[in-house]
Amino acid sequence: MRNKNVLRCLVVLTPCLLMLSCSSGRRLYRVYRESGAGFVNAQGNLVIPAKYNDADNFSDGRALVVSGNTGGWLNARGRLSIPAMYPSAGVFSEGRAMALSPKTREAGYLNKWGAWVIQPRWQKAGDFSEGLASVTDSGGGAYINRRGKIVFRHTFSSAGKFIDGRALVSRNGQYGFINRRGREVIKVKFPYAQNFSEGRAVFADPETQKCGFINRRGKVVIPAVYDFAESFRNDRALFVQNGKAGFLDHGGREIIPPVFSWAGHFSEGLAAAESGGLIGYINTQGRWKIEPRYLSAEAFRNGRALVKDGEEVIMINSRGREITIRDR
Repeated sequence: MRNKNVLRCLVVLTPCLLMLSCSSGRRLYRVYRESGAGFVNAQGNLVIPAKYNDADNFSDGRALVVSGNTGGWLNARGRLSIPAMYPSAGVFSEGRAMALSPKTREAGYLNKWGAWVIQPRWQKAGDFSEGLASVTDSGGGAYINRRGKIVFRHTFSSAGKFIDGRALVSRNGQYGFINRRGREVIKVKFPYAQNFSEGRAVFADPETQKCGFINRRGKVVIPAVYDFAESFRNDRALFVQNGKAGFLDHGGREIIPPVFSWAGHFSEGLAAAESGGLIGYINTQGRWKIEPRYLSAEAFRNGRALVKDGEEVIMINSRGREITIRDR
């Protein structure tokens, strides 16, 4: 909805969501106003002022925000529990957030109160997932545990986070997967692949470049016949064929035919989809739940989504009812 270049320079982002629940139980939703990024509650009241250059969603009870050119973290009450002083920063995951030391420009990990729990010594560092994080130092690539101890080193060009016990890795422009011991369990041979989700991972066939899905053993479970495909969400996977988007189930059935000009992933049983130049939301059977009338739309989280109606960005609930955003 808004230019996020500042935030992307500061943080290694997971796929962006509109909102997440806070640890306090209060649900807050990131919004953008003319003055900047802030947060509203479920009734649309602005409870954290829209004064930041950019903001990410709440994760582990903290929200990464950008003030000027540095990042810090808000708590659910809107207070900067960790000052915005870090030139590069990540979202909280498993009680840790990557941050670049303002003094040494090396990466380490902070806890929720801003104390270094893993001292900054890494050239690059990713988010924790399944107890491990990918890091790089002068000795090359490695994975560390939550105490900062190296669990194993590797020789891959890139290494992602663990999902379903597998991490996506690459070497010489080809992709495969390793397990939590660092063993290459799915050979690095694919020209394209995505992280595992719901026991499946997208891959591209080396010969045809078409996309399909493999399981955790590397066996093809959905043939590579699609021009493009996305990971499973809510038991549905987006695919594109001949410029049109549809959805597969886990068995590879085209449960929703490719009739949409564009579509997003499913979340809370709904997916944004485009028809006739406008965007609405479909259910998991492909029926319109909210008729297409928006210029852009984000995924639902906690029953709310941001959409662009004309020149105005508004918040709606899962029935398509507008929730007025009120400044305080």
